[in-house]
Amino acid sequence: MFSLPSFDPFPTVYLFTAYALAAIVGALAVRSGKGVSYGYLFGALGLFLFGRLPVIAFNRELNVDEAQMLTQAMTLVRDPVYWRSVDGTTGGPLGSYFLIVASWVTGNFSYITAHLAAFFLESLFFTLTYLAVKNWCGGKAAALVTYPALLFLTFTQYGDFVHYSSELIPVTLLSAIVFLFSAPGFLAKKHYASSVWLGILFVAMPFGKIQSIPLLGICGLYFLIQALRKKEYLHILAAGAGALGILALLVLVLWANGVLDDFLFYYINANFNYGDSGNWFDNLLKLPAQFIVGMDFLTVLIPIPVLLLFAISHPTRPSLRLLLFSAGLIGMGVLAISRTGTGYTHYLFFLLIPFVLFSASVSEVLRSGKSRAPLAITGLSLLSIILLTAVHYRQNKVLNLYASGPVENRTLPFSPVGKVLDGYKQPGDYLVVWGWNCQYYIETQLPQGVAENHTIRSAYSHPFRNQYRERYVGDMMRNKPALFIDVTGPNSYWMQDSVTQGYQSFPQLKAYVDRHYRHVKTVDHVRIFLRSDRADATR
Repeated sequence: MFSLPSFDPFPTVYLFTAYALAAIVGALAVRSGKGVSYGYLFGALGLFLFGRLPVIAFNRELNVDEAQMLTQAMTLVRDPVYWRSVDGTTGGPLGSYFLIVASWVTGNFSYITAHLAAFFLESLFFTLTYLAVKNWCGGKAAALVTYPALLFLTFTQYGDFVHYSSELIPVTLLSAIVFLFSAPGFLAKKHYASSVWLGILFVAMPFGKIQSIPLLGICGLYFLIQALRKKEYLHILAAGAGALGILALLVLVLWANGVLDDFLFYYINANFNYGDSGNWFDNLLKLPAQFIVGMDFLTVLIPIPVLLLFAISHPTRPSLRLLLFSAGLIGMGVLAISRTGTGYTHYLFFLLIPFVLFSASVSEVLRSGKSRAPLAITGLSLLSIILLTAVHYRQNKVLNLYASGPVENRTLPFSPVGKVLDGYKQPGDYLVVWGWNCQYYIETQLPQGVAENHTIRSAYSHPFRNQYRERYVGDMMRNKPALFIDVTGPNSYWMQDSVTQGYQSFPQLKAYVDRHYRHVKTVDHVRIFLRSDRADATR
């Protein structure tokens, strides 16, 4: 694999260089003209790569979702049929399949693969968002309203914002939709290709994460309103043809592989019933806490008060179409974030593009050569990341949370449990983890032997638990995994009560494991079982 530089906990020269580059890119943003500022765009992407290098090189799990999705990708290499070998619960198949592509670059399914994939997707949606704003509002506005978002992406060290998450694929697809909306040829007569592509993207977005459907609804409404206003009915038909065509193909593939019913039940029905028992208003009250925990995200909002303040002294007319579109996206983004009530900070990615577009909608003041708004936006954005660095230093006592070198945090980690599992594994084996500790799949590089690799839906009480449990035992019988481990206990994520949540709390699973497996060892409160025929052979 390619060589990566080393980073210590106090990389002062590196950090000051990053600040200097950020200032240069800020100057390029201020000096941007009406068209595409390639100096700003390439400088922005270069700064982002430079700032994200410590995270990319850090071969450790930043969020439990990373090991979960890497395991799904690794499993799909062996059995590529989603909803048979893999069920990502709220996450759709596109995020896992994309990690397979990323593994072609790194040659493995390590955390570096996930971090590189996250960087690529964020670079792509940043670029497409910049180009969309440029098409609508000009190059200067595009550079200035995306600059704070760039600094947020570059300098944040908060794990929820730098790990590979299931939000990144739908956000990238949203940026592609927004870019096509902004293109000069949008709804042009006799040019229907972009509308066909929009139809395809409309269908693809929920396959990134079903939670993105509210934002997709606003995009669909925007498209219909614009097409009807211009009486471009053939564009509606073109988008419908693209959507129905790709949807028919997907249904055919699912049906041919015998998983159409699984898709409808586990992805559609079960996910629309996912979440806590609170109502939406109660869940909405948790949103401020998400912004407080993920305070780095507030940098993205800097252009909004600045532009509104300067608009008082330089009265301008906002872009009403873009204002309403972005406001709708913000509203639906809030709905998507708060509906489940889980309060995950990485859900805030659903609001990044909407807030940038809202800033763009009130950016007319930037056309005034006398306005100090450009300097205010760039200056406050730089000050924001410096202050956030100081805050995080006070909290964490280091400047860089992601120290790594040729050996330190660069090779795959091996826990005591992973070392024991590695001693038992053979080529072609499957591993099953009861509980939520998917890192053991990554340590052993063994694919999952059941569709649900983090077993909360088979463990916790909910209306569909019996169906999840029936599938779980069925997968065990079909794949006959060589290794089964029960990780419930003090070292598990969420499932920490081994008495009430251990595998024995699932009677059918207990009966199957007791009949076909031997308990060979307990390590760090993790019970390790080996399939009986293998256990007999090792005696």
